[in-house]
Amino acid sequence: VSLPGATLVEIRDQQSFLELLRLGEAHRHAANTKLNTESSRSHALLMVHVKRTVKGREPAHSSDSGNSTSMARSLRPPLVRKGKLVVVDLAGSERIDKSGSDGHTREEAKSINLSLSALGKCINALAENSAHVPVRDSKLTRLLRDSFGGTARTSLVITVGPSPRHRGETASTIMFGQRAMKVENMLKLKEEFDYKSLARRLDIQLDKLIMEHERKQKAFEVEIERITAEAQNRISEAERNYADAV
Repeated sequence: VSLPGATLVEIRDQQSFLELLRLGEAHRHAANTKLNTESSRSHALLMVHVKRTVKGREPAHSSDSGNSTSMARSLRPPLVRKGKLVVVDLAGSERIDKSGSDGHTREEAKSINLSLSALGKCINALAENSAHVPVRDSKLTRLLRDSFGGTARTSLVITVGPSPRHRGETASTIMFGQRAMKVENMLKLKEEFDYKSLARRLDIQLDKLIMEHERKQKAFEVEIERITAEAQNRISEAERNYADAV
């Protein structure tokens, strides 16, 4: 999914996370319409990806050699659990004739209604167990596909007003929530092996083994030279003793 202007930020602590939230909130726009004095002119979407490395369990079988057990343990890739938190604030759908939007706010309302319509179609298809779910009709549905009919635990909060003038919008919003409640997600724990970390660890071990091999090879060559020199000295001494005896 292409999102022009979106940035990927790495979070290290709570303070940087809060600062990022304030920055995102500052970029949101609101406008005055006949239906709402502070009408949101865009959807707000926060996606937080969390990864945690889990230490692998020891193998059930025991090995006779401690070295082989250590090697097998080092060759096991670390287990990584991945989680994704998605917090969405959907802008309310609005009828152009009631909201009185014109100009730029009118175009924003069209885009908002179009994406909400695509989301409603996806929820209807899932609620009716349809073979095809049109998640590709909108960027919003592509980004939220794990939240409806996916592997996520989803909570939906619907906001309605008490004004009798807008009972039609209130009724359609409640019906939207009822259809969404029919969608069932299949919760699933997502785990995968971190082969990149294993490759880096094996590269480090390989470098250590190469260095150790070179050190032992050099020590072996030095020892061979020492033994050769000692043997030559003994031969020379034996030849001198033989010449003296003759």
